[in-house]
Amino acid sequence: MFELDDTISDEILFAMENQEMDFMVLAETGAIVLLNDDALDNGFESLEDGVDLLSPPAWTSGDGYALMEAFAAGVADPEARSGLSAALSRGRGVFKAFKKALEPFAELERRWFDYKHNAMARRIAEWYDEARIAHGLERLGPEPDEADDLLSNDFSFRFSGREGWQECLPLFRQGLDEALSTFPEPLVEYEYTSLEREISEGGKEGLVLAIAEAVGGAIAGIAAARKIFVADSSFGKLAYLYVAPEHRRLGLGRRLTEAARERLAKDGIPRFIVDMPFVPSGFGSSMSAYGYESFGPRYIKMSD
Repeated sequence: MFELDDTISDEILFAMENQEMDFMVLAETGAIVLLNDDALDNGFESLEDGVDLLSPPAWTSGDGYALMEAFAAGVADPEARSGLSAALSRGRGVFKAFKKALEPFAELERRWFDYKHNAMARRIAEWYDEARIAHGLERLGPEPDEADDLLSNDFSFRFSGREGWQECLPLFRQGLDEALSTFPEPLVEYEYTSLEREISEGGKEGLVLAIAEAVGGAIAGIAAARKIFVADSSFGKLAYLYVAPEHRRLGLGRRLTEAARERLAKDGIPRFIVDMPFVPSGFGSSMSAYGYESFGPRYIKMSD
C-alpha cells in the first residue's frame, strides 16, 4: 500500500476535479491510471496481471456545487456574497460564473481556493484510510465522527468580551426573528429584551463571547456566557447561543458552549450552567453526552 503524501494527494485531487477523466489509483504506488478508450481496448496490457487498483475518491459536480454553496453562506462581504449567490443561481456555467464572481476579491478568492483544497484533501485522506482498512492496515487519520477536528478546518474560533457584542448583534437579531416565527410575540420580546440588557450592560459580572467565524469571514455562531458572583462564590452561565441555519447539524453549538465553559474554567470559575430560552431541539441530548445534567425544563401551553 502506498504512503499518501502531498504530491500524490495533489495528483489525485487534480484528477478528481476533471469530471471528464475516468481513472483508478495503483495501490502499490499511488500512481494515476487513466481509463481512456485505448486502455480499455487493450485490457490494461501495460499492467501486470493481478495489479491492485483502487477506485478513486467519490467526487461529483454536486459535491463541488455543495462546497460552493457552503462557502458562499459564510461570506461576510455583502457585495461578494450577492455576486456569489447570483452565480450559484445560474444553470449552465455555474462553476465558471462562481470563479468569475470571486475575481474582484483577491483575499476571498484565496480563501476559496484554500477551502476547496482542504475539503477535497480531507475527502482523499478519508478514502485513503478506508483503503488501508480494506488492506488490513490501521487508519492513520481521525475517526470520521470526530466533529471537532472537522469544525477546526471549516471555522475559526475566537473570544471577545462585552466590547465584541456589537459585531454579534446581526446574528442575535436573526435569532429573534426566528423565535418570533415559532413562539408568541410577547414572550419572545420579553426574553430577548432581558437577554440584550443582560449581555450588553456593564457591571461586576464579566462577559465571555465565543465566536465562530466561517472561512468567508461571516460570523457563523455565537455563545455568550456571563460570570456571576454570589457572596464568596461564583458560577458561569450560558445566557445565549445561536448558530446560523446554514451551519447547523455540525456540532457547532456544542463546540461554542464548551469553548465558553473552558474559558471561564481557566478564569477560576468551575461551575457552568446553561440557562437560556429557546434551546434548539435535540440540544439537551447532545449536551448530556458531554457530561451535562438537566436541572429543570421549561414548558409552554397556549389556551384556546
